[in-house]
Amino acid sequence: MLSPIEQTVQKNLKHNLTVNLTDGSLFGVALGFATFSTILPLFVATLTDSATLIGLVPAIHSAGWLLPQLFLAGHVSRLRQYKPTVLLMTIHERAPFLGLALTALLIPIIGEKAALILALLMLIWQGLGGGFTANAWTSMISKIIPPYMRGTFFGLQAGLANLFISLSAVGAGYLLDFLASPFDFAVCFLLASFFFAVSWFALAATREPVDTEKIIPEEETHFWDDAQKILRRDFNFNWFLGARILSQFATMGFSFYIIYALREFQMTDVTAGWLTATLTV
Repeated sequence: MLSPIEQTVQKNLKHNLTVNLTDGSLFGVALGFATFSTILPLFVATLTDSATLIGLVPAIHSAGWLLPQLFLAGHVSRLRQYKPTVLLMTIHERAPFLGLALTALLIPIIGEKAALILALLMLIWQGLGGGFTANAWTSMISKIIPPYMRGTFFGLQAGLANLFISLSAVGAGYLLDFLASPFDFAVCFLLASFFFAVSWFALAATREPVDTEKIIPEEETHFWDDAQKILRRDFNFNWFLGARILSQFATMGFSFYIIYALREFQMTDVTAGWLTATLTV
């Protein structure tokens, strides 16, 4: 016999699959115009020759995505409904792209040094916004998508997102080649902002019931103590963490592929877009 929550989830399953796959697809379109492996490193490379600062682009994104989750896990676990938190926090991972568009347009006025500082601040804001959203979003998805559909959902969403990232990245390459600087990057970031906004409305259409049956302990979870206990007893989880850490080293050079090809082989922006599509697929 299904509980009232499970009955509501089943009733809204088709709707939630549709709106969240739409969200993932539009999110992918937006990311293609401002990819962390190509477009953003290229933008930063127009402001500085420092390999360290260019390499910070994906590093800031990864750190911002991962670190806040450690501190928010306890709070999120006590929520009866995740959607309000998701909708509020995800604004902070979407709005910075509008800030990047304004930064690009202001380069002739404020200069490259000030623009570089603003761009890095926007990237930090965006990364932290993603991290603040992550726990609540994954918890919401695990609540509204039954276990037997989760693998299919995540596979479809990732596939659609990567497909649209590839397509819009190619479009971004043509924009960079056709438009004069700094309007080329500004238009890319504006398009990213637009699709992120439309994606937000698709996400907002999610139907998540309030979990009135959830038992919330009076005392808040001691996250660090619990984490130490898990690490001491769950060796498989330790191996998983080790593999995840090592995998980051395998992707650390992605942001430099495009820069190297542009500088050493005079690769065009259009080709850069196609290379991004290849890396994504």
